[in-house]
Formats: sequence, structure tokens, C-alpha cells
Amino acid sequence: MAPRAFNGPALRDQRRLAGLTAAQLAATVGRSEWTLWGYETGRVIPPVDVAAGLADALHLPLEQLLTTTETAVA
Repeated sequence: MAPRAFNGPALRDQRRLAGLTAAQLAATVGRSEWTLWGYETGRVIPPVDVAAGLADALHLPLEQLLTTTETAVA
């Protein structure tokens, strides 16, 4: 099984689909809007408990915010 990593762009997309602003989602999990921006851009990896909280706040399974770390070979 390939290792899994947090997928920031998936977080951003799911937040937008849920109709939440970054500030709203950040407040829900007790983080700043700038920290959430870091998660969404992949500059910061959230701790597992925060990632789970983000998934819960978006009513998603955590796996939906994860990706495999394998890269495609052309």
C-alpha cells in the first residue's frame, strides 16, 4: 500500500463546495485563517487530529482529504 499524505487542494475544493469561507472553517477547528491557507496550499501539513477535525467539519471521511504520495511516471 502506498503511503498517504494530506491533500491541501482537496481541502480547499471541499471547503468551497461546502460553502464555507476559510475563516469559518479555520474557526471551527481552532486554527487561524493563515494556518488554514497553509494547509490548503500544501505549505503546512496539519496534525492528524486537526486533519480529522477538518474532515468532520466538512462531513467527509478523512480519506477524502488524503492522497497517495506516489508520483506518476510518464
